[in-house]
Amino acid sequence: METDNKARSDLYILIPVIVPALVTAACAFFVQSSPMAAVRAVISVCIIAAAMISLSRKHITFNVAMFMTLLALISAAQAFIPDFMVPIAAFSVMIAFISSPTLGLTSIIYFTAIPFLIRERSFEYFLFVTVIAILCLALMYSRSRTGRYTEVLVIFSLLYILLYTALIVMKRMDITPEVVIDPVVGLILSVIIMEISGYRYYNNVIKRKDDLYKTVVDPEHPLLMELRETDKTEYKRAIHTAHYTDLFAEKFGYDKVLMRGLGFYHRIGVLSDEDTTVAIRTMKLASQEGFPDDLMALLREYGEIKERNRVSAEVSIAFIIDTVLCDLMKEFAKGKGDPDMNKFIDSSILKLFSGKRAILKKSAIPYYELEEIRKYLKGEKMYYDFLR
Repeated sequence: METDNKARSDLYILIPVIVPALVTAACAFFVQSSPMAAVRAVISVCIIAAAMISLSRKHITFNVAMFMTLLALISAAQAFIPDFMVPIAAFSVMIAFISSPTLGLTSIIYFTAIPFLIRERSFEYFLFVTVIAILCLALMYSRSRTGRYTEVLVIFSLLYILLYTALIVMKRMDITPEVVIDPVVGLILSVIIMEISGYRYYNNVIKRKDDLYKTVVDPEHPLLMELRETDKTEYKRAIHTAHYTDLFAEKFGYDKVLMRGLGFYHRIGVLSDEDTTVAIRTMKLASQEGFPDDLMALLREYGEIKERNRVSAEVSIAFIIDTVLCDLMKEFAKGKGDPDMNKFIDSSILKLFSGKRAILKKSAIPYYELEEIRKYLKGEKMYYDFLR
């Protein structure tokens, strides 16, 4: 019953398939007066839309599906107005910002194919629109973290003019007012839409996410303060793991804030006394605190590390550090004097990659990063006094 309800609730993903397909077929029949053109339009739109949705299913919400349908209908209108006036490139950017880059990229073919199925256009025009849209998407996403799009939009405009000029030369088109005005209108619309979309994306997604992370990775977060009061050993383990994950994230080019969060909260489930595993309790607490999705994904991967066929480099780094620090804390607790640090660290790391219980045997961490971690940890002998 639950499966049936879920299936019914997911039917909205068919709207960007069925509605544009029917509208495109009707328009194709009206323009070309051919039943076969209508059939070809239905089949083509359904195949393209189904492929696009299958690649990005988890990113398509009801609102995204409705918005894609609206943009598809606007794309269909391009068959009845002059070329170059509909800002297809801006459509793909909007979809990428409200959903995912994958959906934005695949939607380029979706939005471009619809007017071509209604009224035949030249292959050069199809290629121009596709290339411009891909360039536009790549340029806008390259600056999405900063929210500074002016330079990107200038570059996009210059590339647009350059490619359009090349198209004129290649097709030996006569220079008429329409040849100049139509693409200028399309370019202006694209720039305006992309500027607004980029601004809203930065303020509503990036900035809000950054503000959330500032709270989450604060060393004085309530969960960490509670951990300090209830279990000083686990608190020490979390703080020092976060120190090294942050350090190696910067060294190897990973997301520092995300890695620091993983270091802080990878075992935060010890705060709960529920009769489940630490990993399950960790995910429950993180969910209750409203942690960001990408941090939740890393925490989930960390908790399921033994069952994973492949372990990401980020989780591998955190697991290596936590293992070494935990082993050192246990060794210091014995009170038998300091071990040979070089041999001890080598042994602690080696057991993760070899033998029957090699948890990180299928790790994605590059070999040079592993060696850098090993060398760095061996040189940190003074720091380990904090673990005593």
